[in-house]
This record gives sequence, C-alpha cells and structure tokens, in this order.
Amino acid sequence: MVRVAASSAIAQTQLLPSLPTLHQRHPLLQVDLVVGDALADLAREGIDIAIRTAQPLPDTLVARPLGLLGRALYAAPAYLAQAGVPGSPDALQQHRLITNSAVPALNHWPFTVDGQPVQRLAEGFWRANDTGGVLAMALQGLGIARLATLAAQPLVQQGRLVPVLAELVDLQPVPIVAITASSRQRLPKIRACLDHWAQWFQQAATPPGPPAPVGGG
Repeated sequence: MVRVAASSAIAQTQLLPSLPTLHQRHPLLQVDLVVGDALADLAREGIDIAIRTAQPLPDTLVARPLGLLGRALYAAPAYLAQAGVPGSPDALQQHRLITNSAVPALNHWPFTVDGQPVQRLAEGFWRANDTGGVLAMALQGLGIARLATLAAQPLVQQGRLVPVLAELVDLQPVPIVAITASSRQRLPKIRACLDHWAQWFQQAATPPGPPAPVGGG
C-alpha cells in the first residue's frame, strides 16, 4: 500500500485518471489517496508521497519535480452564455465569482495589463473551503473561478470549462513536486509511483487555454 496525499482538485483531475494506467503497469500495487488541501505531515500521518507545490524541506525529505502549476480563470460555457464574457479585470465586478474561503491568498487574482502587474481582490458570491469545491462550483456553471491549470486543462479539453481573460491573467507558475522521505524513496513501490506520475504530469503539461481564448480582447 502506498499512501498519497494531494489537494482535492489535483486528486480529482490528475491522480484518479492516472490510476488505471498505474494498475496496468503494477497490478499488485495498492494506493490509498489522502485528499485535502491542508499540507500533510508525512511522518505523523503515515504518508508515503505528498504531491504539492515546492517549498523548503528538511533533510529527511526529498522532492521529485513533476512540472509547473499555474493558476488561471475559468468558467463553464453555460455560465458565460448566460452572463456574458468579461473583457477586462474590472468587468469581473459584474460577475459571480467563486473563491476559496480557506486560503484567502488565492482570492487575490493577478493580471498583466499594458505590461503592468494588476491585482484584483475577488469577492466571492460563492465560496468553498477547498480546491475541489471551487472546481465543482465552476463546473456547475455558478460563476468564474481561479483554478490550477493542471486541474482545469483536462476539463477545457473536454469542453466543460473555458478560460476567461486568458491573455491578461498572470499564471504565476510554481513547481509542483512529489515529496517523500529520503529513507523511502528507493523502495520499489515508491519508485514505481514516482516514475509513473512524473511521466503522467509531463504529458498533462499542455499549454493552459485553447487556441482561441475567451475574454481579454
């Protein structure tokens, strides 16, 4: 058994779809997903692998790079058809916004306008206390949300989400890594998972947004 911790949005959109392929490669390998946005304490919670954004680590932990995680704005096609498409960051005031009540920093939405950084504080008409809840609200057509590109991009490709203000949003990409105890990283079951997800996330790292972005024009 390998215990893997990840945010709810990344678990739903990346880890869960990756499990059938992992099972085909390693039929006897079992995975216990620990889903939540709080940072897991690997030793205390018995976590083998934690997938999260990079941060300073003690010597007892090691991080394997998986890719980059940016954040952009998305909405369901049905919402944009009903409410219209915002053409500027200021126009967001006329829209229903979906925000994260547990991590207020994620509600400061960054843009680049005329070459200058601009930030808008999103006032949530709808709120959820984890990334999976924010994602689910966006999929229900409730409003515009700021989502991790790795989580949103598969849904864009399926036509379930549309990027908003894609030409103006500052993605602020940060590394996403798989963290494990340095004493356990060479265990066959741990290495099998790390190798699998390194390949999976590399394949998932497509440019955020479709060729014809919505908004910002």
